[in-house]
Amino acid sequence: MVTSERVQRILSDVRALSDDEKAELETELLAEDAAVGRAWGDEIDRRAARVLASDERGLSGDEMRSLFAMDPAEARRRLTERLAARK
Repeated sequence: MVTSERVQRILSDVRALSDDEKAELETELLAEDAAVGRAWGDEIDRRAARVLASDERGLSGDEMRSLFAMDPAEARRRLTERLAARK
């Protein structure tokens, strides 16, 4: 795998850290991942509340799996078509 110079510098810096510093870095990275996870969870809650508050039917599990399995551009196109058909 080819990595950029910037990634190589970061890896070099990480390798130079003490065990305590590596543990601190790991804690910081995990906290950042948790914050991102909470933000996504909040967004999912907002979207679910919108769907539940409306008469419109959301996507079924099968429809969601189908969208996740396809190319993102194609998934966006199909979602756009579906939203346009609702108007």
